Amino acid sequence: MLRFFRNIRQKLAAENKVMAYLRYAIGEIFLVVIGILIALQINNWNENRKERLIEIKYLKNLKHDLQSDSTDLIYYKNIRIGQSNAAKELIRYAKSKNLSDIYFLDSLFTTVMLWWEFVPNNNTFEELRSSGNLKLIQNDSIKNLLLDLSKENEELVSSRNHIRRDYEEYLYNQKFILISFLDVNDPDKVEKILDWYFPNRQIVLENSSILKKKYSELFNNTAFINGLALAAGNIDWLIEDHYDGMLEIIKKLDILIEQDLRNE
Repeated sequence: MLRFFRNIRQKLAAENKVMAYLRYAIGEIFLVVIGILIALQINNWNENRKERLIEIKYLKNLKHDLQSDSTDLIYYKNIRIGQSNAAKELIRYAKSKNLSDIYFLDSLFTTVMLWWEFVPNNNTFEELRSSGNLKLIQNDSIKNLLLDLSKENEELVSSRNHIRRDYEEYLYNQKFILISFLDVNDPDKVEKILDWYFPNRQIVLENSSILKKKYSELFNNTAFINGLALAAGNIDWLIEDHYDGMLEIIKKLDILIEQDLRNE
């Protein structure tokens, strides 16, 4: 092909057809430029296709992570709802001084006292952010929501730490009053302490008289009652402002990512 064009150019030059030669030269340059542009376009298409395949992989991984987070958030939300309800119920018991059902009372206490933390499954997002590949996500709405979700989790951790400090100040300091009837220095009783924490009906009933006395002390402890009120209020706030907010963002992300993946 190159020899063909060269022969034509030489023939025109030999015949001294200057204008025809110039037109031919311009046409040849035009064809070369068009060829380069087509080659660049094909190269860009290939690069864009490679990036799109990487983006699709990230989107699928994000979708998996978000589904896992949604399941975990609902699980911890239900636990927190149970804790809030248990704290409110304990306050009602404290007001009425009702110690008749010591096992139920102890179950409420254990529900409130156990500590739970939601930890997001955000490996894919952290990889995107740390590697600089977040730019591969072409949908700006998805990127912005991912950043919003990360910020919401940071605020959740901050709020949770605040609640933890209240627990330690008002509730955990009082916990040891209640379990003091078990000798932690006696190895044979360590297992009973662990069983009691969940709690174990037999352990509770065997020590019902001591437990009633201890709960009576706690119900007259203003700091403990205030701690229960703080726990209930803070947990309700945690659910409404953070868990529900994160679940709403995840729902929007799931819809957007699913729509994007349909175009793969």
